[in-house]
Amino acid sequence: MSDLISPAFSSLIDQIPGVCACKDAGSIFLYGNTAFKKSMGLDEGVPMLGLRHHDLPAAFGSYDDSYVAQDRFVMERGATVRSINIYHAGEIGVKAYLVVKRPFVDCETNARGVLMHGTDITDINSNMLKLVREAPHGRSKTMPRGSFVINGEKRDIDLTPRETEILFFLLRGGVARRIADLLSISVRTVEHHIDALKDKFTVASKSELIEKAIEKGYFYITPATLFGVD
Repeated sequence: MSDLISPAFSSLIDQIPGVCACKDAGSIFLYGNTAFKKSMGLDEGVPMLGLRHHDLPAAFGSYDDSYVAQDRFVMERGATVRSINIYHAGEIGVKAYLVVKRPFVDCETNARGVLMHGTDITDINSNMLKLVREAPHGRSKTMPRGSFVINGEKRDIDLTPRETEILFFLLRGGVARRIADLLSISVRTVEHHIDALKDKFTVASKSELIEKAIEKGYFYITPATLFGVD
């Protein structure tokens, strides 16, 4: 076992509810609990030490560079990043997790890697997850396809929680009726919020709203209320 992970620390990870794992500064896995291994399609007896995302049975290989960049951001900024990760886990099928990443520090508070913890939210709203999973995605070095940061850095336009939810789906090709169904509100209410969004972004059309919102970085911002998390 790596000198970064003591038997006592690995025992603690084993007792944490949900999926939990840690990686070193190079985004190489050091340890993962049984729930994490299962979520990745690994047998319980398979050691995590030395594995990368592209070594896992779950469909993560093509995202490896993106996750490395995301881990580096967490370590360099000393940041806590929360995201919704949606991926295909082989025979298990499509899974969705609320994932929290924090710097993994030594006794001198130097960042030595990343500690991650996830909660399975697949069953919260299957229709919502389906829309998110199948929507076209842009490219980002720190946010791979199927991964959406929650309530990230504050943007320069102040939006209400409902406006943030509607904008999230609008940027993923959602039409007013579909968004209304997902949020259990009327089409008229959705259209009212879209008009308010156009005013706040100082644009005249929906296409201009989408273009400007993406330009300002709203594409990868997911409201916590959308998936019922704090």
